[in-house]
Amino acid sequence: MSTVRVLVGTRKGAFILTSDGTRKKWKVSGPLFAGWEIYHMKGSPVDPNRLYASQTSGWFGQIIQRSNDGGKTWEQPGGEKLPEPYAPPAGVSNNFVFDTSPVSG
Repeated sequence: MSTVRVLVGTRKGAFILTSDGTRKKWKVSGPLFAGWEIYHMKGSPVDPNRLYASQTSGWFGQIIQRSNDGGKTWEQPGGEKLPEPYAPPAGVSNNFVFDTSPVSG
């Protein structure tokens, strides 16, 4: 049976919900980026473990994060060092990532 994953962005962080194909029981991971507004989350159609998240705050602006392990760890695509938990981001990564893969569905 296949696995189902739902990526959720909220005003208070991000969550990853996973279930098997029956969708009777769900595992909730998060909040990721607690306290940050998450505008968008997307999984890669090429690599199911690669996720992208666009987060923002009114003070520090927008920042893009990437995970290569299904959301366990995150990095900025520009290679900048991530801030310590609950510390503000450096605000230097405004390198946008464009996904030109076709949408299936």
